[in-house]
This record gives sequence, C-alpha cells and structure tokens, in this order.
Amino acid sequence: MKTPKKISLLIVSILLVFSSCLKDGFEVTSSGLHYLFYKTNEGPKPKIGDILQLDLEYKNQKDSILYSSKSLGDSFLLELKAPSFIGGLEEGLAIMSVGDSAAFLVSADSVFDKMFKAELPAGIKKGEILRFEIKLKKIMNKKEMIELLQTKQFESQKVELTAIDTYLKENQLNIQSTKPGVYFIQFVEGKGVYPEKGDIVEVNYVAKSLRGAIYDSNAASGHPLKFTIGQGDYLPDWVSAIKSMKKGGRSRLILTSQNAYKGEGFGPIPGNTPIVFEIELVSINGK
Repeated sequence: MKTPKKISLLIVSILLVFSSCLKDGFEVTSSGLHYLFYKTNEGPKPKIGDILQLDLEYKNQKDSILYSSKSLGDSFLLELKAPSFIGGLEEGLAIMSVGDSAAFLVSADSVFDKMFKAELPAGIKKGEILRFEIKLKKIMNKKEMIELLQTKQFESQKVELTAIDTYLKENQLNIQSTKPGVYFIQFVEGKGVYPEKGDIVEVNYVAKSLRGAIYDSNAASGHPLKFTIGQGDYLPDWVSAIKSMKKGGRSRLILTSQNAYKGEGFGPIPGNTPIVFEIELVSINGK
C-alpha cells in the first residue's frame, strides 16, 4: 500500500525537525523522546502520583512562545502520571530532579490529545513539534499541594485587600465592606420598590479594574442587560447589589476575586483580580 503524499511529506517534515534538533545537542530515549538538559542536580526523581511544581513554557517550530507560566506570574502544577503516549512528556519529567532544567521535543497532536486532553489551540498546526522548556522547582504530595494553594490564596487576598484600600483612599470613598471582600456604595438612591426574586430587571453596567481598565460593559450591545432575578449564571454579590437598588439608582460594587472570578478569571478578566462594577438599575418589570 502506498503512503498518501500528504502523510509522506508530514513524516519527512517531522524527521527533518528531529534531525536538526539532534545536531543541537538533543539526546533520544529508547521510546523516542528527544531531551536536552541545561542543568542537572543530584536528588530523588518524582514518582507517579507526585505533584510537580514547574516553570513551564512551550514554543512552536518558529521559536515563538505559545505559553509561559512565568508570564502569568505563577508556577505550573501537574500530577505526574504514566506516559500517555510513547515518547510522552511524562517520561521526561520522571527523569528530572528538583533544580533541573531541560528541553523536550514532543508532537503537538499527541501531547494535546493524549496528555492535556484538549483540542489543538489556535496557532498550533497538526503535525507540529513543540519544544517544552521546563524547570522542576518542587516535588510534593497532594497534602503539600493543598497547603501551598491555601498559602498562595491567603497571600493573594492580602494583596487584593491592600489594593482595594488604596483605591478607596484615592477615590475618597469612605465605605466599609458589607461582608469580607464586598464593598457597596450607592450614589443615587432611585425611586419605587426594590426588585425581588422573579422580577425582570434591566441594568446598565461596566466592569473594570481598580485602575479603570474596562473588562466588560453592556454598552457594546446598545441596550441594557435584561434578566430575571434568581435566574441565570450571575455573580451572587452582583445580584444582591441590584436587589438593594431602586429604579434609577446608581451604585458601585467592588469585589475581591474570591467573590468574583477567583483564580480562574473569566474572559478578559484575569484570575486573582478585584473587580469594580458601575451599576444603574434602569427598570423593574418594564416600569
């Protein structure tokens, strides 16, 4: 059976990439994983089930960085598992010690499909070879990982609360938190009744950073956001703020990330970021 021309060209391309890398000092394991150690240390190797704290980035064949944990200001946490494919990245991680730094060449198709279990991101072509640059910072068990995350969360909350306190002082806002990490101030009271569960409200809003960068707004749609109180996937404290307003009311709501989008973020809103909402209640049940 003849090899289809497209597949044949793809195989030739991959072989040329690997051949070039071998000249750059890469070695190859018996399974075909290409690796290059920049720095090695004595010490134990991670076992399957260990949690690895890594500095991790990967590049395409044009040497463009596609992901970098350092640029996100944090380390990458990964549970070591058995190799998900022959020549998998897990094999390379298993031969590192704390303090080691190394590069690994891995098929983009395989690592995303088998290891990350995700679609190829935009900008990565099928058949492309990715270069992973990794430094192993720490080997932990799951209990130690939880303790690390709790410590980081506590430190992040302290930073956010300090930033909010500075914001309040700079804007001369003398308000106290209604609950930890939630600050609400009403500039215009409005008239009539307060909305209740089941009421249909129309709201103008702007979501922005403490420094004023706008993340989201209903202005782009050309009309207020319309929704039913108690329905929809909205932030609970945002809905509570609207329920404490009357028609025509204008308010500002400030939330720490723990009361908003936590460490994951949402759309253009980064994780671990306080949010400022400017809110106007336009109508209740069309009135």
